[in-house]
Amino acid sequence: MKTASPVRIHIPVNGITMSCLEWAGPGDPAKCSVLILHGVLQNAEGMSGLARHLARHHRVVVPDLRGRGETDQPADGYDPRTMAKDVADLIAILGLERLVVIGRNHGGVVGYHLAAGFPDRLCGLILSDANPDVGAERAARRLASVGELPRTFPDLDTAVTYYQERLGVSEERARHDIPHDLIESGGVYTWRHNLEVIARIERASAPRTDWDVLARIKAPTLLLRGQWSRIPKATAEQARQTIPHVEIQMIFGAGHDVFLGNGSEQAIGAIDMFLMRLNRIEVQG
Repeated sequence: MKTASPVRIHIPVNGITMSCLEWAGPGDPAKCSVLILHGVLQNAEGMSGLARHLARHHRVVVPDLRGRGETDQPADGYDPRTMAKDVADLIAILGLERLVVIGRNHGGVVGYHLAAGFPDRLCGLILSDANPDVGAERAARRLASVGELPRTFPDLDTAVTYYQERLGVSEERARHDIPHDLIESGGVYTWRHNLEVIARIERASAPRTDWDVLARIKAPTLLLRGQWSRIPKATAEQARQTIPHVEIQMIFGAGHDVFLGNGSEQAIGAIDMFLMRLNRIEVQG
């Protein structure tokens, strides 16, 4: 089935204007809607590949989260709870019902705060590499890594290599994201993202210990864990034991990112099956 191009919309939410990409899908009322939340050093277009796949059967919305893409960059409000409120307002305004939220990395942190704080808004939650337990030392390293990001790349190959070696993503993910993350001028690549905002997000998000948040999630939840994920196995196991209605799937060959590159077919297949089960449950209910 051919997927139509998305529409770019701008919605006032929680004191800011949020920009989103929306795929209308086939308009089947029996199917769940899907909302996708991108990672920290990303914008909505970085998740467009997954969105296009899901839009064959579902209405799909992918917002630029606060401070990224075309969404406003206020001075504050970069903690996960405030971002979750942004998204909750967006869901209400767009009338997204029977909604499944998919969160990648930091988007998953926002996603589980959304699920815990606004349980009536979701019928399902999918989390990929969203770490609920980040200590002070790891938080300091993450913040320092933002300051160490090169401000420019002399050519595309250098940028791709950096993404692979320092950001821990596949070459496929790097080449997919770079046109959305970087601006090319005269052969030199610079960031589209405001790196000071990225630093604010890191400062506002960690250290964190969110086990109490995970325990309040009511929606059926799928955890996608890359075989080579940086999140400790013990943390993933504690998440499995803490979230009330959860299943976890190891994505073989994948690391930090499960949606492009190694393991992506398995991950997307798991998402498709999870959505199919939720569709059946919702229809029967």
